[in-house]
Amino acid sequence: MVAFALAERQMSKSAWDSNNVTDSTRYRSEVARLKRLLRSGDDMQISNIAATYRMAGNSRRAFEWWRRAAARKVIVHWLPRPVDDGMALLELGYCYQYGIGVRRDERAACMAYRAAARSKWIDEFSREEALYHLAVAYLDLDKGRRNRSRAAKLLCEAAADGDYPQAADLLSRLESDGPVAVCRCRRRLRRSLGGQAQCALHQRPKR
Repeated sequence: MVAFALAERQMSKSAWDSNNVTDSTRYRSEVARLKRLLRSGDDMQISNIAATYRMAGNSRRAFEWWRRAAARKVIVHWLPRPVDDGMALLELGYCYQYGIGVRRDERAACMAYRAAARSKWIDEFSREEALYHLAVAYLDLDKGRRNRSRAAKLLCEAAADGDYPQAADLLSRLESDGPVAVCRCRRRLRRSLGGQAQCALHQRPKR
């Protein structure tokens, strides 16, 4: 299991309580604190800076820092050589797939998701998510038989342990040649942070 926890996934345990999440001064202070840690040599803070910018609603800055995190190599003491940061690559892929803080580029998203799925620095929960969104990206690019087959193979792997119902449901629809209704939600990302913003099935209706 990767020892990687983003700030928004630990809000109940951090300084970001419900009364503070809209306070831009606190976000600036937190970014400054994380950058000091980064300058001291703790490069794991790159992803936490990206997460904090996402919490503040600054998608462009968040993307820039996800890209920086995805470009670095992680030194893991039990592996012979540095490896890609799979968690950051997953975030980068989702940004490219839906144009979050950057111009939409589905092919770049596919590259990032493939790299995330291959990475040795990613937990299984996030690896399954990378496989799922890669399958969705393939379907978005081309719903022909070849891409449906590629997507089905990825979904089968993502749903293998039974804890990803969205992957199992989409796989079932592909196998039955029925209409494809795609869930585009992020796993474990709060609605308030955009976890359902790209999903027509689950996003909150506009008033």
